[in-house]
Amino acid sequence: MSKKIIFLFLSLMFLVQAVCSASVPTVRDFRYSILKASADENYLHMEIKLDSVNQKYNLQVNPDNNKQLLLTIFNTRLKNDNLKQIDLDGTIAQQISFQQKGNDIQAVISLPYNAGLADYKSHLLSQERHLSGSVLTIDVKKMPNKPNNMSLSAVAGHTIVLDPGHGGSDSGAVGPDGIMEKTITLAVAQKVYNILVSNGAAVVMTRTTDKDVYAPNDSAAEELQARVNVAEFLKNTDIFISIHANSFTNPTANGTETFYYGPSYQGQQLASFVQSEMIQANGLADRGTSEANFYVLKHTSMPSILIELAFISNYNEESLLNSDTFQTLMAQAICRGINKYFQAE
Repeated sequence: MSKKIIFLFLSLMFLVQAVCSASVPTVRDFRYSILKASADENYLHMEIKLDSVNQKYNLQVNPDNNKQLLLTIFNTRLKNDNLKQIDLDGTIAQQISFQQKGNDIQAVISLPYNAGLADYKSHLLSQERHLSGSVLTIDVKKMPNKPNNMSLSAVAGHTIVLDPGHGGSDSGAVGPDGIMEKTITLAVAQKVYNILVSNGAAVVMTRTTDKDVYAPNDSAAEELQARVNVAEFLKNTDIFISIHANSFTNPTANGTETFYYGPSYQGQQLASFVQSEMIQANGLADRGTSEANFYVLKHTSMPSILIELAFISNYNEESLLNSDTFQTLMAQAICRGINKYFQAE
């Protein structure tokens, strides 16, 4: 091979490397500020400047640390070494640290509280506003703590049946990290039970341990009817609440929803009150209330609802569901919804 050919070959290789290097998007800058959400509430606003548009990214609770939010910006490189670690406000978030993970950038946002108490949102600003690239914005706000010793006077004297979904030989849905639905539903139901009883309600649970209600390995109809029977055989059961975690084949499915039996106006009202309180508490996607012919709703004679707390098939929401803080938030919200229902009667 002649020297001229070798020279041309090497020149072409350098050119290809330069083009490839130039085509890799980079993070160019980071800034943050504390903004007002209301007269007495602040939130942390962060902006990450990118020299690309339509950038792919993901923001979730860190599955290995529930006091962190994990931002992954795919197929991107750090351009500024000064972005490695930046101290933040300290009350809303403590710091954000950037690091290169293969072809991606990972940014860890450290919080001084459990991420189940964080209301966080992200948005990629359009190309029209940033012709030379785009800006990824992240807003983080701490949701207010709800007191454990809530005063729910309207529940006093009412009889309520709580049905923790699944149990025993039936695990229910299983999340990507192995968390089982039956475990979550029982934990939340027990918290709801304690709050309601402390406020004067008479509460019965269809199960209080990890067991089948009818018998191990029973049929679906036998198991569901056994749960219905708990409510029907009691005298003057006022409401029936079945607690579940949702699941779907698409792991991005998310949010909270509540079902009621169509012909029951009171069931619809109960569902509406509980759904509203849960969304205010957890900040997740509001999937609303819907009619459904689920067995436990259709075959109970009192107002009944079935709650889907969040999607256990979603990695982020599975982590939340497994958090004691999030379980407590949801239990308190359910109780506030029940209290509002009885207040409205």
